[in-house]
Amino acid sequence: MRMSCNGCRVLRKGCSENCSIRPCLQWIKSPESQANATVFLAKFYGRAGLMNLVNAGPEHLRPGLCHFLALS
Repeated sequence: MRMSCNGCRVLRKGCSENCSIRPCLQWIKSPESQANATVFLAKFYGRAGLMNLVNAGPEHLRPGLCHFLALS
């Protein structure tokens, strides 16, 4: 069984092999910073809104999506 990624852990949702949040957070080095970025984005967009935004983007653009959202 694979451990939940830091984003799913903070959002308290199950993390699967095809997790849409995990690729978004790979550019952030530390686990604490990944969790903080997820909390910030979830507070701004809402948990469901954040998941909808991430899932709406094509898979190959997801790593840059959270980077863009966090910096804008």
